[in-house]
Amino acid sequence: MGSLGIVFRKEIHEILRDRRTLIAIALAVLATPTVLFVISQVATRTATQTYTVGYSGDIPTGLDTLFGATGLKLERVDDPASAAKKQVDIGIVFTAAGIEEYYDPSRQSAQIADIRLQTILSRYDAAKIAASLQQKGVDPSVLNPLPVNLHPLSSPVKAAGNSFLSFFLPYILITMSLTGGLSAALDTSAGERERKTLESLLLTPAPRGQVLIGKILAVSLLSLVAAIAAIASMLIALSQISFGINGGEDARVSLTPLAATVMVWLAVLLAASFSSLTVALGTLARNFRQGQAYATPLYFITIFPASIILFIPDFNPSLAYYLIPILNAVLVLRDAIIHNSVSWGPLIVTSASLLLTGVLCFYAALRIFTREALLVRS
Repeated sequence: MGSLGIVFRKEIHEILRDRRTLIAIALAVLATPTVLFVISQVATRTATQTYTVGYSGDIPTGLDTLFGATGLKLERVDDPASAAKKQVDIGIVFTAAGIEEYYDPSRQSAQIADIRLQTILSRYDAAKIAASLQQKGVDPSVLNPLPVNLHPLSSPVKAAGNSFLSFFLPYILITMSLTGGLSAALDTSAGERERKTLESLLLTPAPRGQVLIGKILAVSLLSLVAAIAAIASMLIALSQISFGINGGEDARVSLTPLAATVMVWLAVLLAASFSSLTVALGTLARNFRQGQAYATPLYFITIFPASIILFIPDFNPSLAYYLIPILNAVLVLRDAIIHNSVSWGPLIVTSASLLLTGVLCFYAALRIFTREALLVRS
C-alpha cells in the first residue's frame, strides 16, 4: 500500500500542475450554468413574446379581446397572404363564410402564432355556441356530456422541472465522468511515455499493479470531482430558474437526497470504469495526440444513451436493458429524479454491470501495462 500511496500522490501532484486539465474542468463548471441561463432566457422569451397577425376584413365582436389576451397583436394589412411571408407572423382574412389563414410552416414564429390562433378560435366557437343554446333555452352542458375533472397526483410545474433535470443531469454526469479525467488519464500514460518518464517509474521496486492502481485512483478522483462540480453548478443555476407559468405556481428545480445519493454512487462507478479504460487506451498510444485519437470514439458512446431520454422520454425498459453500461446509469438516475424512488432490481443490476465493466477495463489496462513490448517501444 505504501507504493500505491506514493504513486497516487505523485499523480495527483502532476494533475494539479497540468493547466489543461484544470482549465477544462473550470470551463465545464462555468459553461453549464451559462448554457442553462441562455436556454431559460430563450424559453421565457418564446413563451411571453407577442406575435403579429396581419388581417383584412371585419373582426367578429369579442374576438379582438381574445387576441390581446393570448399574446397576438392584430395589424391591418392589404394582402395578408403576402404579409405572412415576411412582414407579419401569420395572415388571416375575415370573410362572411369564416376565416382564411396564411402562414409559413418553415418559420418557428408562424408555428407558435398558429397554435395560439387555433386556441383562440376554439374558445370563441365554444362561447358562441353556448350563448346561442342559452338564448334558445338549452343547457350548454349538452355539448359536454361526459365532463372530466383532472386530479394531478403531483404538481405539473414540479413535474416539468424534474423532466428538465432528468434529461440534463444524466448527460452531464456521463460526459464529465469521461472528459473530466480524460486529459489526466492520457497524460499519465501516453504523456509519460512521450516524455520518457514511464520507463523510469517502472524500474522502481513498486509492483506494476500498484503503480497502475495509483494512476487509476488519481484519475478517478479527478473525474469524480469534475462531474460533481459540473452538476453542482448546474443545480445552482437551475435553482434560480422558475418553472412557473404566467405568474402561477412557482417551482424551482432541486435534487432530492435520494437522487443525489444515487447520482454520487453512479458517478463513482462511472469514474472508475472510464479511468481504467482511458488509462488503457493511453498506454496503447505512442504519444498524447495518438491517445486522443484512440479516445475520440468514447464521446459518441457516451452521448448516445443520454440521447435516448430526449427522443424516447417514456422509455420503460425491461430488466435486461440495465445490463448495458452507461445506458443503465441514465435510466436509474432518470427514475430517481422523476419518481423520487429507486427499484432495487434495476439498481443492483446496474451496479453489478458497471462494477464488472470497471473490472474488465482494469484487467485490460493491467495486461497492457505489464507487456514489455508495449512499454518500451518508441
